[in-house]
Amino acid sequence: MKRRACINSGIFAIVFFSMMGPALAQEPNTVPVNAPFAGATISDWKGRIRLNLPGQEQSAPVIGETLPPGTVLETGSGRLLLQLTDGSQVLIRAHTRVTVQQPSPTDPGYFQLLLGRIRAIITKHTGGAPPFELGTPSAVIAVRGTEFAVEVNHGKETEVDVSQGVVEVTGRHSRKSVLVQAGSSTRVGMDTPPEEPRPTAEMHSNAGGKKGNQGKGSQTAHSRGKP
Repeated sequence: MKRRACINSGIFAIVFFSMMGPALAQEPNTVPVNAPFAGATISDWKGRIRLNLPGQEQSAPVIGETLPPGTVLETGSGRLLLQLTDGSQVLIRAHTRVTVQQPSPTDPGYFQLLLGRIRAIITKHTGGAPPFELGTPSAVIAVRGTEFAVEVNHGKETEVDVSQGVVEVTGRHSRKSVLVQAGSSTRVGMDTPPEEPRPTAEMHSNAGGKKGNQGKGSQTAHSRGKP
């Protein structure tokens, strides 16, 4: 049994470096000013996924398929890994609903997270390039190159956990913002502004350990680099 466990650990390590190595290597890259958004490409997936492309019937995902703006993803019991044109990666976890968007002056978000949890590694944006933005029912999240997770519950409350870099979180209705540093988290309600950031472990602990367990699951999925 011990020998089998060691073999399995070795396999996970190989998968981690083969999948996440390229993304981490691309992190220092920059995104040119006004770079167009050409959709998101499916890098890997497993489990039950419902894919709704604009004007098409529901279908199953295909590795290498580019999802145009207007696509709706529902993961059910599955998980899916997206690759953006700038090398950024977005892991969509189970029981999550996401809409792919074309950023615009009125809504610069690349995605709308309606329910569930995602984890992202975003390539650094410099030289005047607009930040990567992600929307939820209660918040707008803006980053210029970082690693973070976002969760939306059934009450449309948003939680943002930052692993690397800095993330700006703005209440969609309050218009108030906070800057969340690495190792910290914040929450935003539909009718409340973002909470003052505090250590992620403390926030999860106050939630009764439930979110702490989810956080561990997210780290495991990320470290493997696959859904």
